[in-house]
Amino acid sequence: MSKNHLAALPLGGVGEIGHNCMVYECNGDHIVVDAGVSFADETAPGTDIIVPDTRYIREHAKSLKGVFITHAHEDHIGAMGYLWDDFNGAPVYVTAFAKQVLLSKLTELGIKPEKGQLIEVKAGEKLKAGNFEAEYIPVAHSIPEAFAIAFKTSYGTFVHTGDYKFDDAPNFGQKTDEKRMKELGKEGVLAVLGDSTNSFKMSPAGSEADIIPHLTDVIKNAKQKVVFVSFASNIGRVLQVAQIAADNGRRVCFLGRTVNKMLQHCKTLGYFPAGLANSIVDAEEIKGFPPEKTLVFASGTQGESNASLTRLSQGADVRGVKLKEGDTVIMSSKMIPGNERAILNTINGLYKRGCIVLSELNDKQIHVSGHGSRADMEKMYAMLKPQMVIPVHGEPAQLIENAKLAKSLGYGALNVFNGQKIVMAGKDKAEYPHIQQHQYPHGRNYIDGLNILDNDPLILKERRKLSFDGVISATLVIKASNGEILSDVQLTSKGVIDEQAQEDILKEAAIATTSALERVFAGGQVDSPQKAAEVMEKTIKRALKINRGKQPTVLTHIITV
Repeated sequence: MSKNHLAALPLGGVGEIGHNCMVYECNGDHIVVDAGVSFADETAPGTDIIVPDTRYIREHAKSLKGVFITHAHEDHIGAMGYLWDDFNGAPVYVTAFAKQVLLSKLTELGIKPEKGQLIEVKAGEKLKAGNFEAEYIPVAHSIPEAFAIAFKTSYGTFVHTGDYKFDDAPNFGQKTDEKRMKELGKEGVLAVLGDSTNSFKMSPAGSEADIIPHLTDVIKNAKQKVVFVSFASNIGRVLQVAQIAADNGRRVCFLGRTVNKMLQHCKTLGYFPAGLANSIVDAEEIKGFPPEKTLVFASGTQGESNASLTRLSQGADVRGVKLKEGDTVIMSSKMIPGNERAILNTINGLYKRGCIVLSELNDKQIHVSGHGSRADMEKMYAMLKPQMVIPVHGEPAQLIENAKLAKSLGYGALNVFNGQKIVMAGKDKAEYPHIQQHQYPHGRNYIDGLNILDNDPLILKERRKLSFDGVISATLVIKASNGEILSDVQLTSKGVIDEQAQEDILKEAAIATTSALERVFAGGQVDSPQKAAEVMEKTIKRALKINRGKQPTVLTHIITV
């Protein structure tokens, strides 16, 4: 394939929510925009988070000219440490806030960037990376220092919007730079790769300032302890709510490492409100104050199993904090698709504790999205006037709806999904834009403790089977000299049966297995341990299928003495 073209290849976040990662190519040079994570789910039991499959980046590491981070949300920056080696020492462009977040992540993983590898950027600065020239343009979003990035190439300019909306009263005062967007539109924009999250949302996205009066009333009128839950990275809202609590005579504590790290980054960069520190106490201290004088920040917006809110909803004592009847819990966040069941389990647990629960289910005034609605998208396209819109950041329905919106406004639009390379412009006579027929390596990798499972279907398949069918361990003891079977097969189980109430099932399976071995091996002498293991596994599965309707995983152990 010719390298003389301008192309985009999404490796994550285009056709799904989370682990955003886009690769751009211009005349053989490559850059990456964002490397994020998403939540693991029941399809990958035991894993922690999901990161994009970066085989394509590794294959083109020598031509990688830079990694550009739009902002410090986990779904855009969270995978950087895990994928660090894949970037082959390429420069990483980050804002001051994103740099603080990234350095913290790298330190946890024992990674030390090369001198000069992390390049701190400012709005309007022109950055050269191979055949690309990048410019960071401020946008309003629910985290400090969010940016769209305009990339100039020999084929024209394209804009990667990142997450954005238009907000006249945003956190930390950063508005979307409409003036610069309009200037780019006049200069000429080849393509916009735009956020699709709220492409179905007809009503305005709303401002962070819109929800503050209501949150103030809720906290002011709460009779007992208030527990507030939002994304730790939505640090503007976190700080505003903390200030509301302090202004109403409440002491504030923060449960969770992530939010405390975010607070420290804010202090380092001067985003932390003066005087608020006097109202902050740790969890061990806050239990010494009357409930009506306390507010606790908890983690667990998406019902994560180990999050503090999830544990509180189950009646746990979390570092001295425990929910009581009449406490108010404010869940100031949106359910991410796929997490609904876990979140509802948490909400049900809170109701069982007798809590007053405010969530998107019953109160639309406690959360406002950091992503623009259709009106914001229309405004962005009207300013940039692109030749084409390529929807990104969303599930298929959201992407397709975004494309429909763009077409209805008179712009060209083309849908692309993870693993598909869209060629936006080129030097030959091909029709542009077009999507190449070839599917490139992409998918989900799973962070599993200290390991990365590279789309490993075997391990995850085994885990899923164990979680559904359980496991039986079968032990056979034979004589080392001649293979004589010295005792009946011994069986133990996990997750298959109640061995005390149904021990006869295991006994019958053990007897059947011993008999099968004696039939297969003349004189009860095992001359092939491998064949014996096969007989044991097959017989045990057959017996359990008859008695339980299940075929568990069977682990065989043949011991010679």
